[in-house]
Amino acid sequence: MNAAAQTHEMILSGRVEPDAEEWTCPRCGRRLRLRWPPRLEKLVLEPGDVTAVHTGAKGGIRASAIAAAPLPASTERQWLRDHGIGWDETSG
Repeated sequence: MNAAAQTHEMILSGRVEPDAEEWTCPRCGRRLRLRWPPRLEKLVLEPGDVTAVHTGAKGGIRASAIAAAPLPASTERQWLRDHGIGWDETSG
């Protein structure tokens, strides 16, 4: 994350469907539609300031900049094996 990046706080602006909410940044106009599990989805309706770090909170839980990366395939296969699940090219 860029140390000089501004932090903007998103606010919940409404519920658009039973499992989806719209969040807005009052500083730059960023708008998101978030759908919660089991149909998890994030749709950017208006990008706003793409250089800012956007955070938000709801129900005592705060979300901020989160970096996610897929695990290497070998790590995933090892996790499956460790949990008694056979998953490879020969399993059927």
